[in-house]
Amino acid sequence: MKRVWKTPELDYYNLYADMLQQPHLLIAGATGSGKSVVINGMMTTALKDSPAAVQFILIDPKRVELVDYKELPHTLRYSSEPGEMVQALQEAITITDNRYRDMARQHVKKYGGGAVYVVIDELADLMTTNKKQVQPILQRLCQIGRAANVHVVAATQCPLSAVIPTPIKVNFDSRVALRTRSGQDSRNILGVTGCELLPRYGQGYYMTPEGCRLYNIPMYETETPDIIEYWRKQKPRIVWNG
Repeated sequence: MKRVWKTPELDYYNLYADMLQQPHLLIAGATGSGKSVVINGMMTTALKDSPAAVQFILIDPKRVELVDYKELPHTLRYSSEPGEMVQALQEAITITDNRYRDMARQHVKKYGGGAVYVVIDELADLMTTNKKQVQPILQRLCQIGRAANVHVVAATQCPLSAVIPTPIKVNFDSRVALRTRSGQDSRNILGVTGCELLPRYGQGYYMTPEGCRLYNIPMYETETPDIIEYWRKQKPRIVWNG
């Protein structure tokens, strides 16, 4: 993929940092449109913080996109099998519920500790393998996670209503829309056509509650492997605080 380092408005770090600040984020586009670039950019940005500040639960049905992050000290769980993926979502619910209990004891409305990112590489695979189990768990996680600093980042190349049903979609008010196969796919993501006219890769619409803007999508080309290797070497020295 062609490297695009900056946009007129934001540099690559600030763009991904802003995406990480959203309660939940949906990333959608056709095969080869750059979904993995966005995910890796966000995770590389997140890895600039310590495991005390950022933790991952990774759901990787294809077993190739997120596997490089599997052994990092930030990673609480890596799941690629259907049963394990459901368990990973349930673990995220447990973490969220525990945080709400802590919040109740402290009489606060927002959790002040580290962020947990539940990263789903291909939502379509997750929904088609066990939709009856997955949908209510994912829906509840999206509804209650934001105050507990638990965030869902989900990517899909199939932005269909069967993959992103309305009860789940309404919780993703922040979205990245890359090139789509059709105007209907564009409408399913953003509510309007236009993504089908984007270049094959390198550009996408970033929608938040504040509005929707077109950005160049930047790549971390050498930084990602370097920071992964750094944290992999640190793992034996990390002691989790729970």
